[in-house]
Amino acid sequence: MNSKKLIKRLILVGVVLLLLVLIALISKLSSKGGMPGPGGAGMPSMPGMDAGAQQTVHSVKSKTLEAEVLQEYLTMNGNVQANNTISVYPEIGGKITKVYVTLGSNVKRGDLIAEIDPSTPGTYYEVSPVYAPISGTITALPLTVGTSVNTSTALAQIGNISQLQIKANVPERDIAVLENGLKADVSLVAYKNEIFTARVIRVSPIVDEVSRTKEIYLAFDSDDPRINAGMYSKIKLYTKAHENSIVIPYDAVLTQDNQTYVYVIQEDSTVSVRNVELGVNVDGNVEILSGLSFGEKVVVSGTQSLSEGAKIKEVQ
Repeated sequence: MNSKKLIKRLILVGVVLLLLVLIALISKLSSKGGMPGPGGAGMPSMPGMDAGAQQTVHSVKSKTLEAEVLQEYLTMNGNVQANNTISVYPEIGGKITKVYVTLGSNVKRGDLIAEIDPSTPGTYYEVSPVYAPISGTITALPLTVGTSVNTSTALAQIGNISQLQIKANVPERDIAVLENGLKADVSLVAYKNEIFTARVIRVSPIVDEVSRTKEIYLAFDSDDPRINAGMYSKIKLYTKAHENSIVIPYDAVLTQDNQTYVYVIQEDSTVSVRNVELGVNVDGNVEILSGLSFGEKVVVSGTQSLSEGAKIKEVQ
């Protein structure tokens, strides 16, 4: 073997030995807690965890459970009308020759409202008077002189505008909760930022076969000169109140495999999964029938990344 081949072999052996030494050194340092950093110190590991792993802390919003009232309600539209409103009909058909009242006129029972001429070409009859059947105010006067009418044509409406009421229709699916005395908040188009209180005074005993609704009538709790017959109203009718209930946002409830559950916060700032039974849902708040107790804390926001035993931090 010449000298050049010997030198090459020695160099190769030296490189192999150097690599073996570096591998051994790296293995020894790793077993002591990590690779050396810029200052020569290794990254600390948390007790009971793999080196370099840390438990994630999730920021959540919570709610402490207290007794609450969850109020159910119905919404509907209605029209303000005079109390005891009746329509006035002629006793005979013909043409209207005279009208003695105007819209808004106050009349007494027996006052003359209009006259009807039943004459036809070639015949002559005396005019037929139309009298007010009750005292009140003329709330509708749809026809004018010269209009032909018959005994089923309403000439006018008379009502007591000093006692206004609201007429509304409730769908058949909701009529089970109707009863006299139910309270309501009423808003009127003319006064958008005001609420007028009312209560149910009468519920129709029948359901309309065509509209599948039942009529209800509400009376205002106090007289207000700003309210007029004929006004359009929006009604919020309060029905059943669930008192001393546990109520949480519906978004706090999760569902999996047909099971509903929430995350309950423990004293060590971790969460546990708790199955719950839901009751009524009103405006995004749901009643909890079972599974939770007063005084417990539940996560109401930030549930997406949680799991059993997750560490949490409560934020406002």
